[in-house]
Amino acid sequence: MNSALTKVSNLKVNKASRIVLTFASSIFFLYALGQVPIFKNILAGGFSCSG
Repeated sequence: MNSALTKVSNLKVNKASRIVLTFASSIFFLYALGQVPIFKNILAGGFSCSG
């Protein structure tokens, strides 16, 4: 019983940490993209053309 509870709690922590890691890495990736002028120009051009 006790081992089953610890397994469940470990799974929950694992899932939560994985979500947090994915979220943080995606934010960092977007921030890094924003620092590159080439990508900024491509994004700006795409948005201005579509409008």
